[in-house]
Amino acid sequence: MPRRLRSPLPAPRVKDRILVVHDRRESLCGLTKAQGLFSEFFAVLGALRYAERHGAAGVRVWFASDLYRDDRLGPNWWAYFFADLMRLDGKSTPAPETNCNGWHRFGPHAWNESWTSQIIPRNSNLRPYPLDSADELREVARLTQRHIRMHAPITAKVDAFINTHVPPGVFLIGLHFRGTDKVLAYPYRSPSFAEYQGQVDRVLTEFRPADYRVFIATDQTEFAEWGRATYGDRLLLQEDAPRLARSDVAGRSQGTHKHRQIPSHLKGIAAVLECLLLARCDYLIKNRSSLSDIALAFNPRLPWTFILDDGQISHGAPLSPPP
Repeated sequence: MPRRLRSPLPAPRVKDRILVVHDRRESLCGLTKAQGLFSEFFAVLGALRYAERHGAAGVRVWFASDLYRDDRLGPNWWAYFFADLMRLDGKSTPAPETNCNGWHRFGPHAWNESWTSQIIPRNSNLRPYPLDSADELREVARLTQRHIRMHAPITAKVDAFINTHVPPGVFLIGLHFRGTDKVLAYPYRSPSFAEYQGQVDRVLTEFRPADYRVFIATDQTEFAEWGRATYGDRLLLQEDAPRLARSDVAGRSQGTHKHRQIPSHLKGIAAVLECLLLARCDYLIKNRSSLSDIALAFNPRLPWTFILDDGQISHGAPLSPPP
């Protein structure tokens, strides 16, 4: 486990209160610490775990960073996609709130820096989730299934895509390739496209489907183009999802999800839909990304292959359903 700086400040007291978790924006001396949508999703799960263990009445999510906020839709971007209040006590009456933002007992970061460590305590720069973390994946799936509620229009968009593009009985292989900024995290390079193709071939040999399609979720233009050239009419994409070329300097330094010239809501809705569509696949092949990690939380019965790097590959069997 990575060492964490602890301050003498106490953990929040939330018994019988609503724990309000904020996005990571304010840090020491006002430095910006904005994070991607599914990194923040992990923080919500960590807050839910803390709330369960400490008798909180519920968790409210208030994410207002401009990475995904569209003021025409409201100030809280989490509420564009998911219910922003999750009551744990089964009550509908108002409860006092505890806002957790600013300094915390792990040091001078936004509160949900510690929330993330509540749910994936073994995660580090060199041991990325879900590698060697089946127990963490199981807990992430349990919390997601129990507490996270998508808004009906989001679910309807996913259903419409599947019903339009995937005939009944077709085996759907999901490929997630996050490439634009992954050179900033271990192993500081992305897997090769050939490794993805080799894993698709292995899955087809193992499952022997009568017919199949390949759904690609990616932030990188070159991977989408490779998919078109390799799988032709079998390829499925969200055509309007934002993507950048790996030659884009901003893409390599910030990632598509932090690119300021891409409309905020477009980044958010495309990411959520890609995550949920990956969760609807019959097999998932992925590299390092919180987006496709959370796809496994939405569908813990999904078998997966994790390509950290060419030659560093692990496979995961479906988990038993969370209680």
